[in-house]
Amino acid sequence: MRNFLCLMAAMAFLPSVPALAQDSAITPDLPRFETNLSGLAVSITRSGPNCPPACVEPLYIMDGVETVAELDVIEFLDVTASNGTGLLVDTRAQSDFAKATLPGAVSVPAATVSPENPYRGDLLAALGFSGQGGSASTYTLLVFDQNAASPEAAQAVRDLVQAGYPADKILYYRAGIDGWTALGLSTQPGT
Repeated sequence: MRNFLCLMAAMAFLPSVPALAQDSAITPDLPRFETNLSGLAVSITRSGPNCPPACVEPLYIMDGVETVAELDVIEFLDVTASNGTGLLVDTRAQSDFAKATLPGAVSVPAATVSPENPYRGDLLAALGFSGQGGSASTYTLLVFDQNAASPEAAQAVRDLVQAGYPADKILYYRAGIDGWTALGLSTQPGT
């Protein structure tokens, strides 16, 4: 009887719990994936934030831009950022950056490199970029956002390259802060 009462109490509670997951597309062009492997039907669906904008981002987002993993981020901090020629760039909103970011990151929200930002030229100049092709003083950027389904970093990379920023001076950390913390790596509040 006690188990029955617990079950009834749990069932009464369930309708008041908001749905945490919702069906979503994998990419704008791939709502779901279905195939047949050795006579067995295989189906891949996705639950989570709506796509678009929160679609699964490809591993490689454009020619010339290298996608990196966690040990590459650490090496970048040790070699490139520490010698003053690179920046670890968090493209999330400033409020998210302030809560937690990768150690050594700077906040450059994706919207600040958008063509619609009238001050984009000033930001690019602060990154050492003065025109097509870049120069020796152009920073190498390692760009990241929340996770592999966040569009901010990929859009920032596309906007930077569209503005003429050299693709070979941009690295993309697709896993983002969620991938970083899933491996137990430390974060710090953004300053």
